[in-house]
Order: sequence, then C-alpha cells, then structure tokens
Amino acid sequence: MRDNTTTAPPARGLRGRLQTAVGPALRTPAALRWGRAPHAVARAAELSIIALGYLALPLWPFVAAAVAGDLSYLRRYPATLRQVVRHIQGTLRGRSVARFLLEKMGQRRTQREQVVGACTHCGNCCLYRGCLFLSYDTRGQSRCGIYGGRVWKMLACGDYPINREEIELYECPSFVAVPPSPGARKVIPIAAVGFSPADSQRADAQPAAAAGVPPRRTKRAK
Repeated sequence: MRDNTTTAPPARGLRGRLQTAVGPALRTPAALRWGRAPHAVARAAELSIIALGYLALPLWPFVAAAVAGDLSYLRRYPATLRQVVRHIQGTLRGRSVARFLLEKMGQRRTQREQVVGACTHCGNCCLYRGCLFLSYDTRGQSRCGIYGGRVWKMLACGDYPINREEIELYECPSFVAVPPSPGARKVIPIAAVGFSPADSQRADAQPAAAAGVPPRRTKRAK
C-alpha cells in the first residue's frame, strides 16, 4: 500500500532557524535537559568571561602587576598583552572555567583512582604554557609569579591534578592515575623550584634559635 502521508516542508527564515536550533532540545526528555543544565550554565559563564577578557585586554597588564606585585608587567606592556591573549586562548582550549565551575557545583564525576607523582615543572598544566603568571628559569623549569598567594589559592592550580581527565587534557608527564591502594604515594603539591620540606623545617627553626627559645617538646600519649 502506498503511503499517502506527507511531511511538511521546513519553515524558512527566522522561524526555520529557531526550529532547527531549539526543536531537538524540546524533544529531549525534561529530566535529561535538567541534567545538562549545569553544563550549559558553566559553558555560558565561561564564554561570557572569555568575552569580557578580550574587551578588557588593555587593562590586564595593570591587573597582573597588582596581583603579582611586579611592575615589569607594565614595563613590558606589549609583551604582556600578547601573553594575555595566550592566557585567554589556553583558558578556552582547556575549558578551565567551565570545569572549575562544574567542580564547585559537584557535577564532575570522577573514577575511584589515586593520582601519584611529583611535579617536574614543565608548565603544561599552566594553560598549555600560556598562563599570564608563568615564567621559566635558566634551567627551563617553570615558575609561578603568584605561587602561594591569595589569588593562587582561589584558583584550581593548587588542586591539580584531581583525576585522569586533567592529566590527559594537559598531557602531563609528571602525574599518573592508578587504582587506589593503601600503599599508593600521595600527590606531591607543586612547590617553588629548589624547595624541599627540609628547607621549611630549617627556616622554622632559625627564628626560634635566634631568640634563644628552646625547641618545643611534644607530649607522648600515655
């Protein structure tokens, strides 16, 4: 039997474009659309921040100088502007803002894995070596201009890496994700080049020794 049903031709103009863009979303179950809402909000916020970053491009060298406490960002104004552009491009490429927001909203599901390793200061995780505050020493090792500061603690830099996805995203040669085990090595936080825990202990002991204060003894539990 011949099928006599006909399909209505697609609408033209603005109505047709709206049907093409919105139609599939309207046919999606409501629960599925609601589950995607946080991702859509995070992506929209990221694109808005990227747009504002480009609009405020002439002001970024002043912001960088204030945050890092380094006036060289102003003395090298043209070079700083180029670095800001690389910073914005790296942010968009890695979708770092969206991932950060989803992490805060508890939307990023991670597998039960243990991240182990030690930072080798390659700079890959610093927005693909495009971070505004990234520099390199004579040995080619990365340095962070705001490491340990208030702004650094507000960002996700100190938590990197939290899962296999981030390691693969930045092609990090320093860390790996392995199945969890009691003997797995704990993640070593990123520290300044040449810094070691022994240096911290010696630095803490020097002021007490200079003041003549004897080292504090800890009580043993009975």
